[in-house]
Amino acid sequence: MKRFAVAAVVVLAFVAGLVATFPSERLVAAVLARLPPRAAAAVEHVGSARLGPGWLTLTDVKLRVRADAPPVAVREVRMRPSLRGLLLGRRGRPWHVTAAACGGGTTADLDRDRDGDRYRLRFERLDLAACLPPLALEAATGVASGDAELAVRNGVTTGLGTLALENTRWLPAGFPAHMAFVAEQATLRWTLADRTIVVDEAAMSNPAMTATGSGSMRLPESPADAAAAPLLDLQVRVAPTAAMPQGHRDLLRKLPGGPPDASGTRTFRIRGPLDAPMLGPP
Repeated sequence: MKRFAVAAVVVLAFVAGLVATFPSERLVAAVLARLPPRAAAAVEHVGSARLGPGWLTLTDVKLRVRADAPPVAVREVRMRPSLRGLLLGRRGRPWHVTAAACGGGTTADLDRDRDGDRYRLRFERLDLAACLPPLALEAATGVASGDAELAVRNGVTTGLGTLALENTRWLPAGFPAHMAFVAEQATLRWTLADRTIVVDEAAMSNPAMTATGSGSMRLPESPADAAAAPLLDLQVRVAPTAAMPQGHRDLLRKLPGGPPDASGTRTFRIRGPLDAPMLGPP
């Protein structure tokens, strides 16, 4: 028993020394080298790296998605490989990753099968004002949560997911302030195929109105077109509530769209680039 205790202390001391002296910076460089070139280039800064039993923690990470945009600050990223994946020679897959950023949290599982790569993502209470400006939208506030499952096979990405928004306000470029999208609650269910995100079902509500819709958002055709805005084609039904101010009712009647029904509900079609969509009849 005494020998076993001494051996255990020696093993623990060895593990502690390995963790304390492991060249984490080299490991970080090796991890980045395995990322796609565009993803690796987006990592602008890593404040520190720490190796622990079964995991690698990066702190103070800055990602710059576009050269003309401010960086996204990620407070902490933890990456953990699968022990079974290491033993079976699958390079640690599936990897489990957690990140603290944009005031919320994100978890992801990265795996690969004989057909290609698979990803599962979940994010909770992300601050849109902190996350979106570096990506695309500059005039959005609110909180976002959701999940997604993606598969990449032969360079083609497919997937599905959900999105929930709270206390959200979005003003598309060129739109007057009174036409901002405002929602106390909003939900969206989507699928992805052939570079098109299909909005299977969407709903939103605020004190003045409720709305439902469906449609699609076409993504750029190639990485060379990444700076181009996605193209929208949505059909939306807007129903005023009893609390809608008269000025807003007058505006709803004047907007280009389908004729109102007996309840005052109107149907609109939203088409064009995401950063400058056009409103019209269905």
